[in-house]
Amino acid sequence: MNTENTLYALKMSNRHTSSNPEEDGWEKSDFPVVCDDCLGPNPYVRMQKENYGAECAISGRPFTVFRWRPGHDARYKKTVVCKEIALAKNVCQVCLLDLEYGIPVQARDAALGAISDMAVPKSAVNVEYVTKQIEEKLEEDATADVTGMLGGVAGNAEDDSVGGKAAIVKDAMEQLTRMARKKPYYQKNKAPICTFWLKDACTRADCPFRPCNGDTHMPELSANAKFRKQNIKDRYYGTNDPVAEAMLERDREKKPSWQAPEDQTIKTFYISGVDGENVQEGDLRAAFCTYGALKKVHVMKEKKCAFVTFAEREAAEEAAKQKCGALGFEINGVKMKCMWGKSKSESKKKKQAGGEESKEKKKENLTDVEKLEQMPLPTGGAKKKYASMDANAMGAAAK
Repeated sequence: MNTENTLYALKMSNRHTSSNPEEDGWEKSDFPVVCDDCLGPNPYVRMQKENYGAECAISGRPFTVFRWRPGHDARYKKTVVCKEIALAKNVCQVCLLDLEYGIPVQARDAALGAISDMAVPKSAVNVEYVTKQIEEKLEEDATADVTGMLGGVAGNAEDDSVGGKAAIVKDAMEQLTRMARKKPYYQKNKAPICTFWLKDACTRADCPFRPCNGDTHMPELSANAKFRKQNIKDRYYGTNDPVAEAMLERDREKKPSWQAPEDQTIKTFYISGVDGENVQEGDLRAAFCTYGALKKVHVMKEKKCAFVTFAEREAAEEAAKQKCGALGFEINGVKMKCMWGKSKSESKKKKQAGGEESKEKKKENLTDVEKLEQMPLPTGGAKKKYASMDANAMGAAAK
């Protein structure tokens, strides 16, 4: 055992005053609270479990540490905060990103505009006290909602009171939906960059780090330097997080989805996610006719989409404000999304550009034999004829 492990063991033994570690506030759990990104795509991942293996980075209390490898080419991941602390903010125990939306706490709280009624505890004593309350609440009811007890978003999803998601304004929820991660992002699990390679001094034949292992995709090198310097407590409490600030700035620059296009002739909406069995043409007419007269409604059951055309542009703009949001709309229990249609000239240009691109891609994918077959024959000049090419000749001429 090295010196650091010896000092840590002595520190833990000094904190352990009773025969039962759980009475001293030490956490023991059977499975971590992690996001899909950190867990990885492998459904049969194997984890290493160590009871009271480290101190929580936020509360300082010993907790059960889990360690695993999310993929064959990924780095090892491990939990850095205890389970109660993660549940209090509804974040992952590894990356500290929101479990539902996959974004930093600061970006989530800024989008929701939620300020907890309870002051955020940051001192060691207050954090320990609130963590103990969370633990007792979870012991009474494992499904209890403890979000917001350490500041941030509070309340249940169906709660209409202040802090509940049902009471959050529509624009804030749309902003949150826009910033939310739609698909798992496993790139962050990749092996770290080789520090010896950065110094041009890596001589290891089997170096497991990038790019020595063959993976040359290194977006961290071109990213802003401030993104690589993040304080774990700032990220948890949602303060001074450069990644969250960049996400909010990028979202502010985006054009709202309901904003009408400049072409005044566009009066059509494209509806995606249409279930032909549960949503009929009459249902769409009833949902959109309240904003103005409709010119045409066309449902394409095979492609699960529909087109709704208004007679007047003003009616279409009014409908866009209510229907063309990031949250979409619902008819007969089917969630659909609405967006402005495109002009015919614009669609023709895109088709032509797409056709040219597809032709170029086909040329690039041709084999050498296929390229030779498509080469044009040489033109110009008289072709030379030989005696053997004469079809009327019946053999060699007699001398």
